[in-house]
Amino acid sequence: MHVAAILTRKGHQIRSVAPTDSLGDVAKHLAEHRIGATLVIDDSGILAGILSERDIVRAVAQDGAAALSRSAADLMTRDLVTGAPTDTVATMMAVMTERRIRHVPILDNGRLVGVISIGDVVKARIDDAELEVESLRGFVSSLS
Repeated sequence: MHVAAILTRKGHQIRSVAPTDSLGDVAKHLAEHRIGATLVIDDSGILAGILSERDIVRAVAQDGAAALSRSAADLMTRDLVTGAPTDTVATMMAVMTERRIRHVPILDNGRLVGVISIGDVVKARIDDAELEVESLRGFVSSLS
């Protein structure tokens, strides 16, 4: 299975914030959309970074409530790992595990087309395994 199949199933909706948004506003955005991370996209529509719940928690642990007035740009991860629709699910799982990341923006010829999470990847792998089991059951049944 390829990343394109995951995006087809889950959709191409992209949740994002601006680099100038406060961490307090980003936290509200994450809670409202029930997501663990959000992309940071600048005024030109360029992917600038990603910001997660963990990033916010770490900032609050370090600086207290004052951290919530800091901007997304202050805390976002700028060195992004990205994927492509043609990447396999197995490849993305390996990258996410190796880099210890849970969300990957997906670019198609430099254009942002979606985001996948480790949950999306695991679900795709489970779906593949279940399909394979059902195929094998059908094959074995046809031999009887």
